Amino acid sequence: MEELIGGMGMKKTKKKEFNMRKKLLVFLIIIVVIFILIGGFRYKSYLKKREMVDTATKISQEYIKRHYNKEFILKKYDIIHPSINTTIFLDGYIVGNEDTTISITYDYVEKEVRDVWGPEWFIDGEKSDVD
Repeated sequence: MEELIGGMGMKKTKKKEFNMRKKLLVFLIIIVVIFILIGGFRYKSYLKKREMVDTATKISQEYIKRHYNKEFILKKYDIIHPSINTTIFLDGYIVGNEDTTISITYDYVEKEVRDVWGPEWFIDGEKSDVD
């Protein structure tokens, strides 16, 4: 009689272990799916920012070429959070003057250059016949 009871107890224990493993597997699958979704959203956000910076750089380079007849090279950028304003700060240099920083503020909603900062010799070189 003891063997029979002991045997039944083993079946219940194995069933509990199986249910625990099943629950753990479902939990792990949910966690993995959450991480995949978060990664996908972060990558999408990265691509959107990258596109904004690429557009800002191209328009800023065209602006510098048109207004100053110089070639602007981007070194770094900073995107201001949309809850504050719609600005990207671009820092770079003019070809031939790599040690001098030129800063540009760009409005990523209006897609236009707001302002340009740099040394006096550069700013004073702006063409007067440009719109």
